[in-house]
Amino acid sequence: MKKSIIILITVLLLGGCADVLDKYPLDKPSQETFYTNAAEISRGVNACYRFLRETGEGSYTFPLVLDCMADVAFPRQDNNYKTIARGEHDDKNGAISETWSRAYQGIGRCNTMLKVIDEKASLLTDEQSRQYRGEALFLRAFYYARLVLHFGDVPLVLEPVTSTTEAMEITRTSKDQVITQVMADFTESVGLLPLQYTVSAEIGRATKGMANAYKARYALYFGQWNVAAEAANAVIQSGVYQLYPRYGALFLPDGLWDSSNKEVILKQEFSGAINSYHALPQYLLSRNVVGWACLVPSQSMLDSYLCTDGKNISESPLFNKNAPFENRDPRLKLSFVTPGDRFGDYRFDGHVDSLTCYNYVTGTYVTNNDCYTLNQYTSYTGYYPRKYAAMEYRSRLTQGDYPIILCRYGEVLLTYAEAKVELNQIDQSVIDVLNLLRQGREDVKMLPFTLNDLSDQHQARLKVRNERKIELAFEGFRYTDVRRWGWAERYCNRPILGRPFKGAFADWPNVSFDENGEPEYSGYQSYEPHPSTDYRIVENRLFTGNRDELWPIPERERNLNPNLVQNPGY
Repeated sequence: MKKSIIILITVLLLGGCADVLDKYPLDKPSQETFYTNAAEISRGVNACYRFLRETGEGSYTFPLVLDCMADVAFPRQDNNYKTIARGEHDDKNGAISETWSRAYQGIGRCNTMLKVIDEKASLLTDEQSRQYRGEALFLRAFYYARLVLHFGDVPLVLEPVTSTTEAMEITRTSKDQVITQVMADFTESVGLLPLQYTVSAEIGRATKGMANAYKARYALYFGQWNVAAEAANAVIQSGVYQLYPRYGALFLPDGLWDSSNKEVILKQEFSGAINSYHALPQYLLSRNVVGWACLVPSQSMLDSYLCTDGKNISESPLFNKNAPFENRDPRLKLSFVTPGDRFGDYRFDGHVDSLTCYNYVTGTYVTNNDCYTLNQYTSYTGYYPRKYAAMEYRSRLTQGDYPIILCRYGEVLLTYAEAKVELNQIDQSVIDVLNLLRQGREDVKMLPFTLNDLSDQHQARLKVRNERKIELAFEGFRYTDVRRWGWAERYCNRPILGRPFKGAFADWPNVSFDENGEPEYSGYQSYEPHPSTDYRIVENRLFTGNRDELWPIPERERNLNPNLVQNPGY
């Protein structure tokens, strides 16, 4: 059963309790009249999963869109996400407000269900009671961790709020105290949840591995290296998960729906049967197939892929400026579409002179709608993503019903490696997990690391960070990574660059790399205006230090509750 995951069940069952659980502040249904048997309690727990993504947006879809707020991708249309990317957001930003409210809606449901599970224990078996409590604790930690990540200090509420008066007296709790509760909830959920489910209808619910994976993620984000390493190692040692053998297929319908896929730990499901769709095909696909070319990678992202000898493109003898995308880490072309690649039925190129392109089906040259001369709204950077760009949906662009990965085993391996490096415990286990990512798939083969390659902690840190940038490209991690590493003020204050739309590859400006191994374009201030043989300056970015590390508390929340003090700079 390719769509048995719990999120689908959740959507199907929302009608019974969504209206009462969605009240703000954190209200609760009548426990006396609704929760009268185990099935109803199960439906209440199901409803706690509803807010897995920051917003319900189906076009600029979380978590992918978070990369567009950093230095590695670009969102074309003017909207809430572009405003954040430009550093122009304020407390009225709709995406920020929705992130806050959806997290607290989820927390409200979790608190209600924890109370129900405790008070109505006689209606449940011991196994059900443990599982449902574990799920609710996991999800409460999940939502609180997201809030802390984006907002810092947030109100910590562990019981259902029963009145508006009570809600208006709530104040922000220190970040450290909330994190302590988050880790406690994750830890308790690990002890309660099963390792796996044997009934297909249960697959997709929280498990030990899922709880440990998220515990590891947020421990890493919050600088708890020992906790991160131990939780990630618990996932690794469980033996439940493994890398999907084909990186290029992992993010497309065939891989996402493959019943043998053991890499995905948590995913957001969609279903045409209940009109639950996303519009990623429309926003990711090319103009030649009537896509909108809205979410595209930056030149910096493409230039970050090493050559197959493990060196960057300014150092490697394998780099050929006349064929700049050859002899590179295979994940480059498995993640993104570069000039000359086949994308669907067409050979892709956005060059101003490429008025026609080759159609592989007809064997003829046809009008090239991805040519910048013919369509100024083709990819602004001259590249497209392959991840989640399901070409088979080109006739139903707004009806994407394939899942989006929220957590996968590849991330857990990187979490383990980074935590061990930060602890300066660089041993063979670190080498093994990194080499698994670099060599453990059929379509990704990079030179293996040795202990000598990571003997220096600083250099090991940079190698892991680059590996994270490459492995997790266009999955939404970069925005958080550059902020937690202290890099955002540097790299998110540079313009987003795209390829030149004129000239040959050999005419493109040279690229250097800074002390962090990040691409550097020192001459962009004197680039000729687009179109030219200089890299295109697509958008100027602004990241204000001591402000943009956090989002503002939404205006509407502060209007409801003046006790919520605003974050600095807003």
